Amino acid sequence: MWDAIVVGGGLAGWTAGIRAAQRGKKVLIVTEGVGTLYYFSGIFDYGDLESLRHLPKHPYSLFDAEAIDRGKHFIQELCPEYIETNKSQHALTVLGTARQGDLMPRSMVLPNHQEQGSFVLLVPEGLKDFFPEIVVSNLVREFPGWQVNVKRVHAENFGEWQRMGKSASGIDYAAIWRSKEGQNLLAQEIEAIKREHQGAGSRSGKIAVVLPSLVSEYFDASRTKTYVQDYSLPVIEMSSFLPSPHGRYFAEYLKHQFTDLGGELMIGARAAALNGKPMSAKQPKSCQEIIVQSMGKVLHLKAKKFILATGGLLGGGIKVGIERKLIQEDVFDLPLYVPQEWSTSQFFASQPFAQIGVETDKCLRPLDTNQGRVIWDNVHVVGRMLAHWDPWTQRCGGGVSVTSGCAAAEII
Repeated sequence: MWDAIVVGGGLAGWTAGIRAAQRGKKVLIVTEGVGTLYYFSGIFDYGDLESLRHLPKHPYSLFDAEAIDRGKHFIQELCPEYIETNKSQHALTVLGTARQGDLMPRSMVLPNHQEQGSFVLLVPEGLKDFFPEIVVSNLVREFPGWQVNVKRVHAENFGEWQRMGKSASGIDYAAIWRSKEGQNLLAQEIEAIKREHQGAGSRSGKIAVVLPSLVSEYFDASRTKTYVQDYSLPVIEMSSFLPSPHGRYFAEYLKHQFTDLGGELMIGARAAALNGKPMSAKQPKSCQEIIVQSMGKVLHLKAKKFILATGGLLGGGIKVGIERKLIQEDVFDLPLYVPQEWSTSQFFASQPFAQIGVETDKCLRPLDTNQGRVIWDNVHVVGRMLAHWDPWTQRCGGGVSVTSGCAAAEII
């Protein structure tokens, strides 16, 4: 029997699994895939913590400030290159605009807007869905004291692709840049840029190379690399676009971190049902096992605790029937908070459907709000499955997922 079974392999699920394994617990993660991690930009957003914590039903209201800080420290210990930023520190989006974030790698942090210098945008040939003209235009507007130049880079690995008219994704290029051959190529290009600017002179001595799809060594899941390339100029990574190189390598990194701690993993498995019983007539039920379908087999998996991290409406943890007449949580059949109206006419406004999810007590146990009681005593809900928050307009997706995942792991 496991101490805990985590159902779902998104950010909240991996966080819960890794933190519980760090605490010496025997943990199994059951997941159909990688959840929405492939959409991860490389930056963790926590939102306006003080305002959100005072919203009566927002997930942050379930936690004190110390619990939220523990989640931040968990990420920084897991990924030492991540730093907590202030309001004056920004990262660069794939369109060349500056955006704030609460935790980001050092390699993404932009220079101060008030400084002067030169940006050189390296443009990989054949990179799909990348628009250097827009990036340059936005960089010029965002950094009026900086010169912006473009240098195109040719990778021989994609020569045949280009001859066939096939473009390369960010993930394809990230794989090149993370190889020894690719890093040597970048080092040569960056050294050439340095010589050019030293010869021609620039507005100031500061030169920074901007590059999409680099994904530096902070997500090295293999732990087998024997080389680290030093560049002669500072390199600034842009945040990821889809398909996300940061998301792919972060998912692999989390998987290796979990299994290195002794965690067990079942990928491509679907939790379909459960067995449980009431502890007494007036007390919550206790889940004894979940029933999992994997590779044509039906498995009965027992644990002391269960963590539900299946990703909510967009992650597939909540199923919606035809014309929304049937909406249900897919594993434990938990009651859901569903707003009367699902959407508003203003496209960029907070959409009510984002608030759909499971209501819980402060221990993240699912509630039947009609009867005012806990449903399952040993089930804890985390991440996007929690009700009453909007990761987009409130910009707190990473924060809620990490905080709730860590908090659930501490209960095990």
